[in-house]
Amino acid sequence: MEASTLTAILLAVPALALGGLAGAWFASRSAKRRLDEAQTLATAQAEAARAGLEEKIRGLEMQLAELRSQHAQALESARELGQADGEKAVRIGELQTQLTAAARAQAENEARLKTLVEDTEKRFTAAFEALAGKILDEKTTKFTETNHSKLDELLKPFRERLKEFQDKIEATHITEVTERRSLKDELKRLMDLNQQVSQDTKNLTTALKGEAKTQGTWGEFILERALEMSGLVKGREYEVQDSRLNEAGDRQQPDVVIRLPEGRCIVVDAKVSLVGFERYASAENDADRAAALDSHLLSVRTHIKTLSEKNYPALYGFESLDFTLLFIPVEPAFLVAVQADQNLYATAWKQNIVLVSPTTLLATLRVVESVWRIERQNRNVMKIAEQAGRMHDAFVAFVIELEKVSRNMQTASASLDTAIRKLHTGRGNLVKRAMDIRILGAKTSKALPDALVELADDVDDEALAELPDAGSEDAPEDLSDA
Repeated sequence: MEASTLTAILLAVPALALGGLAGAWFASRSAKRRLDEAQTLATAQAEAARAGLEEKIRGLEMQLAELRSQHAQALESARELGQADGEKAVRIGELQTQLTAAARAQAENEARLKTLVEDTEKRFTAAFEALAGKILDEKTTKFTETNHSKLDELLKPFRERLKEFQDKIEATHITEVTERRSLKDELKRLMDLNQQVSQDTKNLTTALKGEAKTQGTWGEFILERALEMSGLVKGREYEVQDSRLNEAGDRQQPDVVIRLPEGRCIVVDAKVSLVGFERYASAENDADRAAALDSHLLSVRTHIKTLSEKNYPALYGFESLDFTLLFIPVEPAFLVAVQADQNLYATAWKQNIVLVSPTTLLATLRVVESVWRIERQNRNVMKIAEQAGRMHDAFVAFVIELEKVSRNMQTASASLDTAIRKLHTGRGNLVKRAMDIRILGAKTSKALPDALVELADDVDDEALAELPDAGSEDAPEDLSDA
């Protein structure tokens, strides 16, 4: 009795446990089903409400379209009535009253429609939130306990990527701040440099307008820059400040002497006329401008006369051309002078002076550089011709020696053929004697080539075929054994 009771109890406990688990599972399924049903119901109600609202909206839109049509008709009627006589003014007033009433009704309908839509949305939103909140409250605790660890696993990579992204943003911000600071510093240095350049330009202008020596130094600098740009080489195609004694024993020193092929040369001297030109450029009225222009032309003519009196070509005798290039480094000053005095070129040429500006001087220097390049090419052609002649003579000598070698090789080949024929032809030739020694049984370690043996006369082929290979164990040791 007690045993059966104990057995029944032991069987009942697992059954109750399984029943509890099954009940919990069904309860969970039931709760999920209720949530789905509530969501379905709320969705259906929302769809029904939306359908009703859409129907009302369509009706109101139709009313609105009709009112607009009436409005348009009223406007058209008003325009027609406006063209009629005064008796239709009453009708116009009535139509305007109807139009005002229709507009007011339209505004009221739109306001009611808007209020209805907002109220409906609020009611369905509140109902859905209440139902969803109730269901979610029932399942929140269980869901949190069950999925907390999984949620952490899912969010961990996201947190790591977010941290990396934050670090990158901070690094980018730091880099951007650094670059901005660097750019700010560079801009400040650029502004300082710009101010320095402006100050240097101002100082240079002041200096050039002040001392004649400073103007001359600056003109020489511009002249040398033009020479460097032309491609001519200093010390080879031109000399700077070449000092020489004239016929009176005085030392003269032109700015530049440009060398030409065949020992000729051109003298170039820079002259700056800036004071008068600066006054001309900054003059505010015609009278001041005319006076400054006369002063500028006088300065240029004075430079022409002074340079002509120095007679630089006489320093180099027949080497120099009979004129000197007067270089005016300020292009606008040069152009103003030659435009104001169209005879300035002729005046200078009569005194063996040629006026040049930076543009014309550079073109002249390029011509000189081209002449030198052609001269060097001509010299190279002569050197190439000389080397070609020497190479031809060496080639002829080589061919003669090669012919000698060829004849010697032909003689040696004929002697070799004779020696080979003596080796394997005729009675008692060396190949036959060597084979006879092997046939007689002499022990050998090497054999003659088969081709040479086949060419040999009077060799006993049958006896030779019976011989063992040279160096084999079957070969007899000496002639006595044979």
